[in-house]
Amino acid sequence: MNLRLISLRLRNFKGQRDFLFEPNGKNASVFGDNGTGKTTLMDAFSWLLFDKDSTGKKDFAIKTLDENNNVMHGLEHEVEGLLEVDGKRIKLRKVYYEKWTKKRGSTQKEFTGHTTDYFIDDVPMKKGEYDDEVAKIADEEIFKLLTNPTYFNEQVDWKKRRELLLEVCGDLT
Repeated sequence: MNLRLISLRLRNFKGQRDFLFEPNGKNASVFGDNGTGKTTLMDAFSWLLFDKDSTGKKDFAIKTLDENNNVMHGLEHEVEGLLEVDGKRIKLRKVYYEKWTKKRGSTQKEFTGHTTDYFIDDVPMKKGEYDDEVAKIADEEIFKLLTNPTYFNEQVDWKKRRELLLEVCGDLT
């Protein structure tokens, strides 16, 4: 399978109000000082595909903060990626937002949780359908092995590392 990233857009994702990364299917290296958004970019791509940040955590801070480090309520947090899979373009998009509900007899809305909406080529999907389509594009374990240079040594159990090495190199006789 040939997978290329055409573009990745972040809106209100981990402090990035509106950021567009366009490698146009070419190899790209991202450099910068600490705190400039390198990890945020990888977190966004990983979240778009697997609902996790680049370290594999499902529960991580997506929301944009104000100048006093308080959550900015009422924002939609969105990542959209345009991929080319074996020559065919596919657009993945996820939108995470707060749900506010006004109870009967109340004058104010109350925070009642979060919702994530999933889209493929602008068609709304259920989470399971979205996950199934992403799984056809990229296996999570292989994706991490190929995109994160520290994943193999730091996050893969030693038994699994040994198994992978023997699978690639062959066993000793």
